[in-house]
Formats: sequence, C-alpha cells, structure tokens
Amino acid sequence: MDLSRAIAGPYGSMILADLGAEVIKIESAVGDSSRTIGLSEADYKGQSYYFIAFNRNKKSIVLDLGTESGKEAFYDLVKVSDVVWDNFRAGAMERLGADYDTLKKINPRIITCSISGAGTSGPYRDRPSVDVVALAISGVMSITGEPGGPPLRPGPPLADLVAGMFGAHGVMAALYQRERTGVGQRVETNLLDGQISNLTYQISYYLYSGLVPQPMGSGHLSLVPYRAYKTKEGYVSIGPSWPRLARVLDVEWMIDDPRFKDQASRVANREAFDEIIEKALQRETAEDWLEVFYAEDIVAGPVNTIDKAIEDPQILHNKMIVSMEHPLGGQIKAVGNPIHMPDSIVDEWVAPPLLGQHNDEILKGLLNYSDEKINVLREEEERHKEALMERIYKRR
Repeated sequence: MDLSRAIAGPYGSMILADLGAEVIKIESAVGDSSRTIGLSEADYKGQSYYFIAFNRNKKSIVLDLGTESGKEAFYDLVKVSDVVWDNFRAGAMERLGADYDTLKKINPRIITCSISGAGTSGPYRDRPSVDVVALAISGVMSITGEPGGPPLRPGPPLADLVAGMFGAHGVMAALYQRERTGVGQRVETNLLDGQISNLTYQISYYLYSGLVPQPMGSGHLSLVPYRAYKTKEGYVSIGPSWPRLARVLDVEWMIDDPRFKDQASRVANREAFDEIIEKALQRETAEDWLEVFYAEDIVAGPVNTIDKAIEDPQILHNKMIVSMEHPLGGQIKAVGNPIHMPDSIVDEWVAPPLLGQHNDEILKGLLNYSDEKINVLREEEERHKEALMERIYKRR
C-alpha cells in the first residue's frame, strides 16, 4: 500500500511495481499533489507529466484516513498487505495511526517503509524538506557547477530519486528476511542520508587530504582527461584514455611533457592540459571525432540533449522508453525500468491510474465490501474533502 506522493515515494514504489509487486496507491479525495504539477505546460489529456513519470503499474484507490470508515478500510487492507509505504514528514504516520508499532498489532508480518527529509529523529526531524534542501545540506550543490560559479542543483531530482531507490532496496531486504523469520519490520531512509551516501569518494577525498572539494564542471577530482570538451561543433565527453588520446589527436609531444607525464602532473596542470586538448578537438565535429574514438577504443561519448538521448540507438535497444495504453485512450510514453530480468519481468506496462480508478476492484474484490459500506465511506470522504482543500490552500 503506497500512501506516498510527489517524487521520492512514488518513484520507489514504482520500482517495486515494475519488479512485480501489486501496488495500491492510496490517495485522499484531492489526490497526489503531483497530479496537478505542470498541467498548463506538459500533460496528456489533463494528466500531469509529473504523475505519469512516477506512477505506472499501480492501482489507485481514494481512502481518507481522516475519516472513521476510511481508516477502517485502511486497516482491513493492512491485514492482507505486505508493505505500507509513505514519504510523509516524521510523526505524520503516528498521527494517522498508520505507524509500524500500530500496524504490526494488526498484521505481525507487515513491513513499513518511511522516506523522510532528514530522518525520524535528531535535530532536523521536524523540519520540512524537499530535494533541493537535501542537496544543499549534504554538500552536493557545493560541488555542482563550474569553478567559481554559484552552487547548483543537479538536473535530475537526485535526492528524491536516490531515497526512493534505497527505500525499495530496504523493502526487498525486509521481505527476504521475513521469509526466514515470519516477522515484518520497520524500514526507514531519507533524502539527506541518500545524498551523503552519494558523496562517496568526494567525502573520502576530504577525509584523507584535508582539502574541500570544489565544483569542477564536468571534470573529476583526480582524473585527467575526464570531462566534456568542446569540438568544432558540439561536445564530446572523454574518460581515462591517456596516452592513446594524445596519439589520436596528433599531440604526441604532450606524452613527454613533464607537466603531463603522469596523472598527478596532469591534475596539477589541468587547465593547461584541457586547453591544449580542446584546441586540438576544434579541428573536427563531435560526430567525426567520435567515429575515430570508437575505432581507437577511446572512452568517449556524445553530450546529448534530452531529445537526442531518447532516440539514441542503445537506449532504444535497452527499452528505456516504453509505451502504454492510457485509460483515457491512446498511447503514452515514459521512461522504462533499468533493471533487466528477462525471465521475471514481462515487458508489459500499465499506465498511471486515474484518481480512484480501482476503488471498486479493491473494495469489492479484495475486501468484499458491500455497496452500502462503500457508499458510507464515500459520503464521509466527501464531507471531509472541503477540510482537506482548505489545509492545502493554507500550505500554499
């Protein structure tokens, strides 16, 4: 059961859904907040591109845990579920009566996963947080961008996405352990910890050198060449390839130059090295150079824009752009799953659900609720909807 919203939670539960889990997305009467993001600029028949990106292979049911009948239905679902998943602020699940200590009394095998901003304890426990805040506190933004420039947020929402991945990993480990013990457990992760984890070698570099890493554009702390270089037309990204790169670019004299004789020397003279390499690359276009680099087994690739990336032959071959039949009609496309298990994962994708699309299927089919009981639940939700809308308006 997925109570999460926006990005971190829905992304992680989508990973589990792609891997075969039956994910029931529980939404209030006003729906996941991501259903309304970007509707004026990028949508499909009134369905937000944000929601489409993170919610395939799920079922949607409207359940208001703020009503008596809604909470009763939620507890009934807990009895037949494996996992309860959320990304609310610390303490929210306790206030809803949906925390692990409460739910394990209903179902001792239940596993809960909570994704928070900075953790469920500690000095930042009660602070609101989003992707850009976690990226800032962790130090990720301090090393992102060009030298001397302002701190930047990486293009993708890395703090959200990584937290979702770690949550999915934790749930799968908990499920495996439950197979041995028969007992569920609490899984927790947060945006901040995920980004500290991402800073593996940058933090290690500081711990053992005493030097604080700075933004390096597309460069690397300790490797040269390792960055994107401008050509006559377009950019190429080049990885460790010395001294073969010197021979291909016809600058073999650099191999014996004491400034570039070894990795440490090249790092110390990075600006001079990059200036020479980029000047040599100005002779041809990125496309021409890449043809040569591939033939010479040089580690390199094009710097694609998004439109070029989704048409890249390898990305298409890997089925990373998938098509789905939408419940409103027509085909939609979305990013695929990077985990490839041909014997376990069938390449059939279900479009993100409409709000409450699976109400009857779940309430009647899974819980055997009568029409009368469903009507009571809906009436209570409708009465509570106005209070929910007022609360959302105040937050904005």
